[in-house]
Amino acid sequence: MSSDGETRKERGFPLFVSTLALLVAFTALLAVAFKLNSKGDAATPTAAAPKAATAAPAETEKVSLVIKTDEEHGKLGPEGTWHDAYLPADFTVHPGATVEVTVRNYDEASHTFTSAGLGTNQMIAGGSATKPATTTFTFTAPTKKGSYGWHCVMPCDPWAMTHSGFMKGSVQVA
Repeated sequence: MSSDGETRKERGFPLFVSTLALLVAFTALLAVAFKLNSKGDAATPTAAAPKAATAAPAETEKVSLVIKTDEEHGKLGPEGTWHDAYLPADFTVHPGATVEVTVRNYDEASHTFTSAGLGTNQMIAGGSATKPATTTFTFTAPTKKGSYGWHCVMPCDPWAMTHSGFMKGSVQVA
């Protein structure tokens, strides 16, 4: 096979994986935008309920996260292997608070912070070990106290994507 044919073939699989990842992220975004009712039918997009006139405006809570790769010793797994990770993967906010999240990504790959319960599907731009990309986004914490899971939908470290504390975690509303 010619070197031109080999080059096209080498680019084919990464392009396929990237396209698949974008489709998954877009589907997750649609799932957040169009929550399903109990019958499984698409409902109209939901809007946040207006706050009571007597309630004081919630202050903005700031959260800083870092994404590191296994090569940068992101987080050591129980099996003794380093994995990609959000640091920290879990954090706590107050009910109804406006939460401003700043993520510094030291990984060249893009990631997401996706949570149907929090209404987020934020793309986190890729950076580098020497120059992290910084992404800032906001969400309004639910008024109901509890634990709200989030995960990264972009294919990266397969083990980390399935284990809490690495590429998935929780936001405690307390």
